[in-house]
Amino acid sequence: MSPAPHLSTPELTYVEDDTFDPWLRAVARGFQEEFHADETGLDRAVFANDRSFGFAVDGRWVATCGALSRALVVPGGASVPTAAVTVVTVHAPYRRRGLLTAMMRHQLEDVARRGEPLATLWASESLIYGRFGYGPAVTRAVLSGQTRKLDFLPDVRTAGSVDEVTREEFLALAAPLHERLRSSRPGTMARTGERGWDFATYDAEHVRGGASELRHVVHYDEAGQADGFATYRYKEEDDGAETASEVRIGELWAEEPTAHAGLWRYLLDLDLVRRFRLRSGPVDEPLRLLVRDARAVGTQVLDGLYVRVVDVAAALRARTYAAPLDVVLGVDDPLLPANSGRWRLTAAGQGAAATVERVDTEPDVSLGVLELGTVYLGGTRLSELHRVARVTEHTPGAVAAASVAFATDRAPWCPDFF
Repeated sequence: MSPAPHLSTPELTYVEDDTFDPWLRAVARGFQEEFHADETGLDRAVFANDRSFGFAVDGRWVATCGALSRALVVPGGASVPTAAVTVVTVHAPYRRRGLLTAMMRHQLEDVARRGEPLATLWASESLIYGRFGYGPAVTRAVLSGQTRKLDFLPDVRTAGSVDEVTREEFLALAAPLHERLRSSRPGTMARTGERGWDFATYDAEHVRGGASELRHVVHYDEAGQADGFATYRYKEEDDGAETASEVRIGELWAEEPTAHAGLWRYLLDLDLVRRFRLRSGPVDEPLRLLVRDARAVGTQVLDGLYVRVVDVAAALRARTYAAPLDVVLGVDDPLLPANSGRWRLTAAGQGAAATVERVDTEPDVSLGVLELGTVYLGGTRLSELHRVARVTEHTPGAVAAASVAFATDRAPWCPDFF
């Protein structure tokens, strides 16, 4: 029997093959969830032992932490190696003993050693991760409404057709389409790694929330080529008089306007459906611009992906910039001191890459690594943080110039939960 928590000394421990299942059980317990043995195979495929660790007491896991090796699209379309941080838990009797801080520091140092310029996470509790330098870089839109109020404007055109397909047919068509489309949307992640699409389309009964199995649709252009796709579930409801059922949309991808409109029309016109809900769309999702009554599209904006800059120079070089820029950034990073200092960022604009070098000159703008992560993908402007005194401007006009250069034509979006 383990000692009482207050008398124990937790030890930082990495997962091994024979401790993986107990580690997963500890993850489930930490999130107040049931352990599902049917998930072990997929989890075993995506979690590497050397990225999965925690604290243990006499062989019993009391805290967990992990990361998946992913590639994140940054402004300009490059895919940057990224640690997708996940399964961070500390069991209640062991809180306020520094275990979380020790795990996050240890993990960031490991990410830096691996040469990954970025780390990302979805915050189950948003108050926690700012102190470790993770900034809310991507916001998401939750859209909902009554389908019968969503008539399209008369000049909205659709073309081609939409069809429901099997999961196998869907993956054959959607995977290459996603790989092509994602480069235009900062914040998205590659699904080409080990079991990437299995992770993205996981469909065990306990994740359905009482709705149907995951269904897959593809849009075909007039020549019969796939140019868009979506996933959804059907949630049956009945108010006693007539159906009040809901279509729950997982994601919707299309670049061509006719494909985008065609997919929405298909989903909104499903038989027996009276409501729709998109749980995580980009904040610039243009559905409101397609319908006669924009107010009928209920919109809630929530925090989404959090970004942590692990290597300032590599991260700033990886993305492109919308306007010419020559600025010295004074960065403060208490957890990764190698990031702290003054960095000269020079870019020619118009989508050009930048040069980044450490300098001794006075900074034009000073900011913390949290603020740098918040603005990195272009979803938040540097000027917004300056207005609330989270960024200091030393050279007049420097914040405005950097805000324009860091901006992106499309809002960042991350439909990939992990």
